[in-house]
Amino acid sequence: MENAEGGSMDLIMKGFDWLATLAFLNILWLGFTLAGGILFGAGPATFAVNALVKKKLHQGDLSHVFTKFKTEFKEHFKEGNRYFWLVTAASLFIYVDIRVIQALPQNTFIQLIVLPSLLILSALVIIVATFALGVYFEFGDSVIKSLKDAFWLTLISPVAGIMIVHAFLIGLLIYAYVPALIMFYSVSSYAFVTQWIMSKTFKRIKRKKYSNSY
Repeated sequence: MENAEGGSMDLIMKGFDWLATLAFLNILWLGFTLAGGILFGAGPATFAVNALVKKKLHQGDLSHVFTKFKTEFKEHFKEGNRYFWLVTAASLFIYVDIRVIQALPQNTFIQLIVLPSLLILSALVIIVATFALGVYFEFGDSVIKSLKDAFWLTLISPVAGIMIVHAFLIGLLIYAYVPALIMFYSVSSYAFVTQWIMSKTFKRIKRKKYSNSY
């Protein structure tokens, strides 16, 4: 009985530890994003959040968070900005297309072909952009190569891709109802969920690759 209670307390404490860490990481993300004028801060800050979430998932502990965040921000400044601009360009392309289509007279072709295609493309951008972060920190490749590998990874890991899209949409729904959470968990909680999903995906792929080599 005491062991069960001790286990429950440990689980609760780990939960509170994660909540506090994610809140702090998200505040740091906001601060460093603003410090970089958004255009030069959002990418590196996003990389820093994902790097530290990944470390905590693997190590279970994360100390000196501010110092480590600043180090990760500086280390991935160039690649983080390159990632941010590429993903932003793709997102703007889709957004403009949707706005143009909304301004056009609606017909069957637009409703049954064009709009569903844009929705699928939007989901693909979300998945590839997310997988690229996982690939980047898992294998240490450049952003361009990580994006290319993320595209192929999306094709061979449809379940993980669907989970990523659901995590993104559920996050949007939660923050629409509770906007106050955006400041504390918008980026960090998504990083936590998706890094966990991707870690499982990478383990499965490595295990499958290892078994096929024998």
